[in-house]
Amino acid sequence: MHPIFDLSLKDVAQRRMPARKWRKYDQDVIPLWIADHDFPPPTEVRQAIREALDMSDTGYTDSSETLQLMAEKVTTKNKISASPADVYVTQGVLPTIWLACKFACKPGDEAVVTDPMYYPFFESARAAEVKMNYLRLDAEEGYRFDDERFKMAITPRTKLIFVCNPHNPTGRVMTRDELRCIADIAVDHELTVMSDELWEDILFDGRKHVSLASLNPNIADRTITAFGFSKTFGVAGLQIGYAVATDKMMMQKIKSIGIRDTGNPDEPALRGTGSLSLAAAKVMLSGRVDYYVRQLVAYLQEVRDQAYQRLSEMELVRLAPLEGTYLIFPDLGNYGMSSNQLTEHLLNKARVAVESGAEFGPAGEGHIRINIGTSKEILNEALNRIELALKGTKN
Repeated sequence: MHPIFDLSLKDVAQRRMPARKWRKYDQDVIPLWIADHDFPPPTEVRQAIREALDMSDTGYTDSSETLQLMAEKVTTKNKISASPADVYVTQGVLPTIWLACKFACKPGDEAVVTDPMYYPFFESARAAEVKMNYLRLDAEEGYRFDDERFKMAITPRTKLIFVCNPHNPTGRVMTRDELRCIADIAVDHELTVMSDELWEDILFDGRKHVSLASLNPNIADRTITAFGFSKTFGVAGLQIGYAVATDKMMMQKIKSIGIRDTGNPDEPALRGTGSLSLAAAKVMLSGRVDYYVRQLVAYLQEVRDQAYQRLSEMELVRLAPLEGTYLIFPDLGNYGMSSNQLTEHLLNKARVAVESGAEFGPAGEGHIRINIGTSKEILNEALNRIELALKGTKN
């Protein structure tokens, strides 16, 4: 295993203290909250940024090479036939969620969103004055998509469905059959789909990622897919992602919304990202860092197994399988506290920071979200503290 994964608390605190993850709480708190792993980016990525600085590549820049690489990656890896004109560079994935709301919906229209779900989906819908229709995912069913519940969530005012695959916070990886159901229903009801595929690389037990827009031309014409680099390479601070829409009119309107509502310059692909991020993206899109992804996923699978073994030994903790992402979403409702109370209790008593499940929708109540994207040593210490803090708190 590569030594970059062999971290102690002291190592990470010294190296990452400037990051928000390690700065929000006191130094004795182990932060397992924000979805940012603790491992440094590949050497090649860091070198590309240094070289760009050495060349004084800090002015307005030409994104054409990066757009070409993005289109090639989406075409070959995701099986979505895309040209550079079908790609829109964004400041991470979050702007694409908002752009999808503005593209598909008018104030008062509706969007279907799973419950639980990554909370910026809720925030974007509210900001765009879009009503949310919750599609519940049940832990007892392994958070599997149910097509009948999906149909029941659709009304004449429904214009958009949000998909997150791999899913944050549950860690589900959707099957091809599940995605096909979504595609068929979206096409039949003439819905736009916004598919967040930011976690596409972090898959366990040999699973393969399937992009929704790759299933057939009909769903491709209705889908805005968001990709990025932050979860795989630990580069959230570069704030670069990209949206893909192969329908020409859809992409044209998305870009026009960006220009109109955010004051983009004439070349909207440059909005929200800079030359150093583009330099890094070229490397991350190349095959030069594939070794890093393989090693990262292999290590995280070992960390997942360690976490599940430890958590399963805590008798009141209920777990669904973690198929992708490095986010565990255990149900601790039997401890007799709300999600917010659990989060506060673990922060105060265990000195471990996690996310409240209540942030992720009504179905998240009783859960917490734990980011296991750290070393085995750090995670083991955090789980020791959590176990001690939960003792004596049974309902």
